[in-house]
Amino acid sequence: MAHIKIGVNAWSYPSTVNIRDAIKHAKNAGFELFEPVIDEDDLKSFNSLEFSRKWSSIKESAEEVGIGVQTIATGLYWRFNMILEDQFEKVSRVLEAEAKAANIIGAKVLLVVPGVAVPELSYEEHIKRAKDALSKLAKIAEDYGVIIGVENVWNRIFASPLDMMNLLNELEPKVVGAYLDVGNTLPHSLPEHWIMALKDRIVAMHAKDFLAEPNRCTFGIPLTGSVNWSNIKKLLSEIGYGGPLSAEIPPYPGDPLKAVEDAASSLRRIFG
Repeated sequence: MAHIKIGVNAWSYPSTVNIRDAIKHAKNAGFELFEPVIDEDDLKSFNSLEFSRKWSSIKESAEEVGIGVQTIATGLYWRFNMILEDQFEKVSRVLEAEAKAANIIGAKVLLVVPGVAVPELSYEEHIKRAKDALSKLAKIAEDYGVIIGVENVWNRIFASPLDMMNLLNELEPKVVGAYLDVGNTLPHSLPEHWIMALKDRIVAMHAKDFLAEPNRCTFGIPLTGSVNWSNIKKLLSEIGYGGPLSAEIPPYPGDPLKAVEDAASSLRRIFG
């Protein structure tokens, strides 16, 4: 089995924990990678020295403790919807901010949400617009030498692995791939089917669990929900996946660090 590098996303820590402390804690918890996040402040400072200073500082913090950074995430694609033409300029600015940060810090994969469904448009039009938008964004990514990872999220489009596969088949494989979130596949589909369908188009992964029971549906630490992690490990081995796999889990209300530590323990048990 190719070596899967285990990481953790910055969202797994509450906002009260600063990025430097989060990076240090992630390393001490046993993670090999840390996934930082582009936020709205980064868009405001994009053309200033402040942006470069911030991301150079994150790079220094990671290098200081010996943790890698291979991916950059952001939640801004929920605010700026690539499906809506009047928002595409802001969407492209988000991608460029991710790409610039990636170049500074040495990351290669940028998480991108392929739009959010709106009732005014047909499903077919959503798919067409997402493909057109991603084709344009791919040119920016190519200029920066990075890869777009299209994430499966609860955006009411691309809820099927076949829809995602068909989308990716229309896009340049060297520049655009799948950012597979295992927990996000449930409850409407199975993560096994996504892995079987997407295979070598998977460029990065998020790891969280999802408990699907009557009157109780919640995200959580791997091994606490309905995901069959033995199947996931087996299938990833079969397709030869050796990319990053980053925990993206909610922090516990009573402790800012314990959820990350528990996620590290679970992922080491699964993939160790």
